[in-house]
Amino acid sequence: MNASDIKEKLDVYRRRKRREEMTETIKNVIQNVLPWNENQTMKEPLLVVSPNNVEVSLQDDQDTESTNTDDSIDQTQCTMLKKVMYALYFLLWATLYVIAIEFEFGAVYFVLSTLIFIWVNTHSRPKKPGELSAYSVFNPECKAIEGTLDASQFEREIRYGIGSVR
Repeated sequence: MNASDIKEKLDVYRRRKRREEMTETIKNVIQNVLPWNENQTMKEPLLVVSPNNVEVSLQDDQDTESTNTDDSIDQTQCTMLKKVMYALYFLLWATLYVIAIEFEFGAVYFVLSTLIFIWVNTHSRPKKPGELSAYSVFNPECKAIEGTLDASQFEREIRYGIGSVR
């Protein structure tokens, strides 16, 4: 065997392996496109029967390794899904806006949709445990959140300058 024959065989082998890895990656991406398909694509845990006829799960060992990668995949899928949903919402809004313009109702539709957008995006979510409120009177010991300008800080900055620590 020549060195060139070995190099050619090695190149063919590497290309075949690369192609197999790419097809496997594409299959995984297609199966896991949507987060709610995760339960359907999950496989049953592998069971091995030990000599004492006790079933031992092999998936338990892999759980700690797979959770980190699954979380990152789910987050990227969710963000991609959100982007697609926002694009669809915008296309629906734009289509309805064009229809409203045809009926000479465009300005009213635009103003109402702007007000609805503001109303939907300004309602508050429930506060997480341990999260400080923006209003210091609702926090334990009236503690202000970082970056809040209070009267004593304002007075110090006026009297001694912005960089004063006094």
